[in-house]
Amino acid sequence: MSKAKKIAVILLSVATVIVIACGIVFYQVPFDYDLSSISPLPNDVQLLAADHPLNNSGSPALAKIKNGAISSEPFRILFLTDVHLCELQSSTRETIERFVKWVYSEKPDLIILGGDTLNGLNDSVRVLQFRYLMDRLGVYWAPVLGNHEGDRDFLMTSREDVVKCWSKSPRCLMESDTKKTADGRTVDGYGNYVLSVLGADGLITDSFFFLDNGSKLMEEKEYKKWGVNKKADTAISQAQVDWYQETYAAMKEKNGGTLTHMCVIHKPLQELAAAIEITGEIDYGKEVTWHFTDQATADGWTLIDGTLRDKIHCPPYTDGTLYSALVANGAKAVFFGHDHVNDLTVYNTHDDIYLTYIRLTTVTERVADAEGYNILSLYPNGSYDYRAYKTSGALDAILFTD
Repeated sequence: MSKAKKIAVILLSVATVIVIACGIVFYQVPFDYDLSSISPLPNDVQLLAADHPLNNSGSPALAKIKNGAISSEPFRILFLTDVHLCELQSSTRETIERFVKWVYSEKPDLIILGGDTLNGLNDSVRVLQFRYLMDRLGVYWAPVLGNHEGDRDFLMTSREDVVKCWSKSPRCLMESDTKKTADGRTVDGYGNYVLSVLGADGLITDSFFFLDNGSKLMEEKEYKKWGVNKKADTAISQAQVDWYQETYAAMKEKNGGTLTHMCVIHKPLQELAAAIEITGEIDYGKEVTWHFTDQATADGWTLIDGTLRDKIHCPPYTDGTLYSALVANGAKAVFFGHDHVNDLTVYNTHDDIYLTYIRLTTVTERVADAEGYNILSLYPNGSYDYRAYKTSGALDAILFTD
């Protein structure tokens, strides 16, 4: 073989190896589940525009419509978190199976997702698949981003693109637009939005503010914007708090001067971690011994239900700004996920607010006591009921009512 032919063979071999390697590296990994097997649930829920004849709140809102009127039936919300649909086919398929089973058994009017719905590399197809899954179910859904959506710059769909994709779903309530404060500042994060549910009188019974605190370590240029002095997990920024405050005030005024509301984020608030002292060894997945600090007890923190099986992972620079704003406006609860094996719910008797973990959805942890789902029922008279359920569907705890 001539020298030229040898070089050609070598170059062809190298090119072949590169093509194969690129195919492996860039291959989009779908989850293995027959989405065509999913049929939509019967559903009476509609998203009513602010000027709809049945909507007296002045803001877009969901309503259960029957016989041309807003139903007096309870509005049921299914809470799920940390679904973690990834490249691992068996666990992802098992997680989807329980996800779909719970939706069919509970027949919710709305599904709220507390973040980390997806994770892993080469996820573009899974981002689309999940949207298609939700479209097939036919139920309105409201996600917040976690720390695993877009947590790598390479071979992963960006957080911004995840929001853009999902918000195009006809039943997804997440908004992709960049929010601005009244003085023109850009609101940090992706997928900050609010959704509301109407009562029989056409006024809002409850609103839910979704704020993005899920992204990972911030860049140096963001230190001042977020008000911190070193690299740390991203917290809720002042611009986000100001946008929440301004939006809440405007909606409250249009809704007759009252607005019951709650907040959904991914990572727990720092106030929860600050209130708790862990006194036992941490053996991940096993019950941890802990107690409220003396100051937390004096401040009104009490245990409602649940267990710590790991430390509380939260941004260290929350600094009370969001919590104080929520309390000042009379928010009833803050929902979050992130810490897979924790399922604690606590209440502050002075501030009249609950901080509560949503039960874990993914099967990957294999800690049955931490897994399951939550149901929030909103009643026409403005009262509500929040419960935790085991993976079997059996009631585990009534967490709070009003």
